[in-house]
Amino acid sequence: MGVHQDDLGDVLHSVFLLKWEEVPWAPPKLAAAKAALASSEAGDAELVDLPCGPAAVVESLNEREGQKVFQMTGYLPHPDGHRVAVLALSTTAGSDHEHYRDMFYGIARMVSFDNPLPPQLREQFPEAQEVAAARDVFG
Repeated sequence: MGVHQDDLGDVLHSVFLLKWEEVPWAPPKLAAAKAALASSEAGDAELVDLPCGPAAVVESLNEREGQKVFQMTGYLPHPDGHRVAVLALSTTAGSDHEHYRDMFYGIARMVSFDNPLPPQLREQFPEAQEVAAARDVFG
């Protein structure tokens, strides 16, 4: 959550959320599209290719209580096919939404489903068997 001022001194709010959603198994592009279409803000959705794989991004700019609210939600399917990482950004800085879009895509490009530990530490902290099995199946 963030609270900051715009150039005129008005107070702006922003929120970034990250969560997992369990989904029925589907290929990654289909899982991303299904998750985006199921969202309540599915008006402007697009499929994108990120370093972690295909994703769907939904974007909206609405007016609520006299204030512009910009929202972006990304649906990034996990390679196991059973989960989708959901990234959501919402801000009252509607007039600066291009900057928030850039920040959102910057964060989304950093998402990885790989084990981030150096190889020498992976042995000390092994992956869960389910995760290793999913990685074997999907490369």
